[in-house]
Amino acid sequence: MKKFAAITLTAALVASLAGCSSSGTPGTTAAEGGAKTTEAAKETKGNETQGEQPSGKWDFSGITLNVAHSTTGDVSDAFDAQFAAFEELTGAKIEVEHLSSNADESENTLQVRAATGNLPDLWQTSIGAKLQNISPQDNIYDLSGQEWLSNIVDSYREIVTDKETGAVYVVPSTTSNVAGVFYNKKVYEDMGLEIPETWEEFLANCEKIKTGSEIDPCASPYNTPSGVQILFLAQYYYVQNENPDFAKQYTAKELELHESEAYMRGLTKMYDLWEKGYQCEDPLSLTFEDASVQLANGEAAMLVCRTNVMATVEELAPEGIDNIGFFPLPDKDNKSLGVATWMPPGWALNKNVPAEKEECALALMEFLTTGESIDAYCTKTTPTGAFMLNGVDLPDNVSTAVIEAQSWVDKASSPVMEYFSDIKGSNMATILQMVGTGDYTPDQAITEIEQDNAIDAQQKGIAGW
Repeated sequence: MKKFAAITLTAALVASLAGCSSSGTPGTTAAEGGAKTTEAAKETKGNETQGEQPSGKWDFSGITLNVAHSTTGDVSDAFDAQFAAFEELTGAKIEVEHLSSNADESENTLQVRAATGNLPDLWQTSIGAKLQNISPQDNIYDLSGQEWLSNIVDSYREIVTDKETGAVYVVPSTTSNVAGVFYNKKVYEDMGLEIPETWEEFLANCEKIKTGSEIDPCASPYNTPSGVQILFLAQYYYVQNENPDFAKQYTAKELELHESEAYMRGLTKMYDLWEKGYQCEDPLSLTFEDASVQLANGEAAMLVCRTNVMATVEELAPEGIDNIGFFPLPDKDNKSLGVATWMPPGWALNKNVPAEKEECALALMEFLTTGESIDAYCTKTTPTGAFMLNGVDLPDNVSTAVIEAQSWVDKASSPVMEYFSDIKGSNMATILQMVGTGDYTPDQAITEIEQDNAIDAQQKGIAGW
C-alpha cells in the first residue's frame, strides 16, 4: 500500500481486493484522525475505537435522503456502493435520481428546480466558475464550519470556496483527470526516441515516426467535442504559468485572447499536427475508443488526452496497459513544463434541507470524504485519476502512465481555464475541428473564438461585455 500525503492515486482492482483505502473512518478526520462534526458523533465519543467505526455511532433510521446525479456506467455503480455503505452504517435510506447524462441539460434542470425551490437534498454539480450558475449563496449549504473539511486537499477546497465570504460549498465526488501526452513506450524504444521537452523536439519525434515507420505519430480523436478540445485546453497550464491572472483579466475584459502568445500556441500546436501530416488522414472519423486501442497496440505512437484514457485501454486493450507512458504536453522551452488538470465534480448539499434531515445529510457529506467511502467506490470501478482527499491508503498496482501523470501534478500543474472563467462559446469544438483539419489557421480561429466567447459573455450578463 502506498500513501500519498496530498493528492492520492487510485489503481486497477482485482476481484479479490476488498477495498482501496484503510484510513479515514466516518466521524473522524482522515488527515487528523478524530474531528467530530455531528451531535450523534459527539454523544458516542466514548464508544470510538481507533481505526474502526463503532456500531450505532450514527443512527438515522427512518430518514430518507434524495440524491441526484447525471453520472452513468461504472462510476454510477460506485456511487451506489458508497450510498449502500452509508445506509448500512447509519440506517438511513438514500433515493437516487438520475438526471440527464448531458451536462448542460442536467445543469439547466437543477437551475430550474433551484428557482422553484425543488432541489434534491444532495446533488452532483460542476465546480469552479460554473458553480455560480446555481447561485450557491442562495441554494447550497455552507460547509465551512465542518472540521472534516481538512480531509479535502487544499487545491480543491480553494476552487469551491467563496473568496469573499469563506463559504465552502462542495466535496469531491469522483477523481481528477490529468492531461498530457500518452505514448507507446515500445514504439519509442524501437525507434530510439527520447522524451521531448519542447514542442520542436516533439515535432522532430513525429517526423522520425512518420518517415521511419507506418505508424501514425499522433492519434487525434476529433470525432467528438471532448476529443478535439483536450490539446487546446491543456495548453492553459502554460497560459497561467506566464500570467497567473489571465482568466480573471479576460473575464473582466482587461485583455484579449490573441494578446497571449501562450494561448495562441495551443492553436498553433493543433495546426502543426495537421499541416505536417502527423495525424491519420481523417481525424474527424477517429473515435476516442479507436484512438485508445491504436495507442495501446502501437498503431499510433502518441495521444494527447487525459488520464481517463487508461480506463478505456483497460477495457478494450488491457494487454497494452504496460506499453503506455506519459509526459507533459511540451511547450516552447523545457524550463516551464507542467500539466493541466480537470478537477472532479462535487456533491452539494441543499441549503434549505429540512431540519429533520440536516444532521443525516451532513453525515453523508462527511462520509463521502473518508477512506471507508473510497473503499466502497473502488469495488465498482477502476479509478484512473486522483481523489482530492488527504490520507487515503491505496494499492500499489497503479499503472505507470497514471503514476507519471500524478508526479507532474505534484510538481507543476494548474486546473484548466473553465474553473476560473465561465466564458466559453458554444462553437468552441467546431472551431477547433476546423483548426485540427486545416480549414482554419490559428489567426482565423482566434477571431472566431473571440467572437463566439463575446456572445456567450453577453448572454450570461458578464460585466464589461
